[in-house]
Amino acid sequence: MNGEAAILEKSVNIRLTTTIRQPDMDEQVMNLESYGTLTEKNNRWYLQYREQQDELEIRTIVKFNEEEAVIMRSGGLQMRLPFLLHKEQTGNLTNEQGSFMLTTTAHELSMSGTHFKVRYDLALGGDHAGEYEMEILFLEAK
Repeated sequence: MNGEAAILEKSVNIRLTTTIRQPDMDEQVMNLESYGTLTEKNNRWYLQYREQQDELEIRTIVKFNEEEAVIMRSGGLQMRLPFLLHKEQTGNLTNEQGSFMLTTTAHELSMSGTHFKVRYDLALGGDHAGEYEMEILFLEAK
């Protein structure tokens, strides 16, 4: 053994549910079903999948363990959204409108064998954008 951590990779079916709660607005719930890969490396999980938004194909990587997570998107937009339980974190978003600073404060961060969930407040350039809840169910593809 050369000290490298064993890497486990499997194909997964993904069901992503995002719930957005904004002041004075009805709760929005968005669902996405996709197919991707789940990789375990150095006690961290990497969930990779693609989603189509209008004309854009967006590649997403969710890197997580029990204490922290980061969502990285590329393709039609560039985004880095970090999460640490009960701590403010700074990320960024770049799209055709420009570059924006994002701030997250995670109130809930959990993972189990086939499930990842994060609930957080999001601020865009210092303005509160609402409370977001992102739940991902990933089951090994047959």
